Amino acid sequence: MAISKSKLPSNTFILVGVLSGMVAVLDYIGVIGFPVGVFGVSAFYVGAAFYTAFAVWFKLKGLLAIYIGLLIGALISGTFTVFAFVLALGNVLGAAVPFIFFNGLGFNPELKRARDYFGFVISATVLQNLISAIWVLTGFYLVGIMPAEAALLASIGWIGGGIIVSIVIGIPLLKFTTPLIKKTTLIR
Repeated sequence: MAISKSKLPSNTFILVGVLSGMVAVLDYIGVIGFPVGVFGVSAFYVGAAFYTAFAVWFKLKGLLAIYIGLLIGALISGTFTVFAFVLALGNVLGAAVPFIFFNGLGFNPELKRARDYFGFVISATVLQNLISAIWVLTGFYLVGIMPAEAALLASIGWIGGGIIVSIVIGIPLLKFTTPLIKKTTLIR
């Protein structure tokens, strides 16, 4: 019995599903593997580098996958609350910054020029970490998950770790993997 092509899931559905699964695993590893002592905050959140890449490569599909994956990751790590739906937006908004820089402002994700590295540092290292940290940590404080006294430690852990991850993992990930991704049909 042959399956008609119309009954198969679309490439977009499959891509978002696979990326969401990857984000969920990266979220779990980051939150459980490298906590800073504040609920749901990681000192070495490896996923952020991949969120940058997914947003740059797969655009809105990547941002959707990040959101879905963060919700799944919160469920499997035991950090899910009703606020997860709003808090996950912090990481999505952070990843939207490099998405805009590389897809709207003409920076090359293959990082071929000094200008591209500058765009990466500003968008993925500085702005992405600041936006996501401010959004999520403010949310944690407002809903009573994090006391005000923990804000400095959480901010230093989030932003400092995010800068390290962006530079050490994010730069090589974009520079060396983007040419391979461009050869596929995934981003067409």
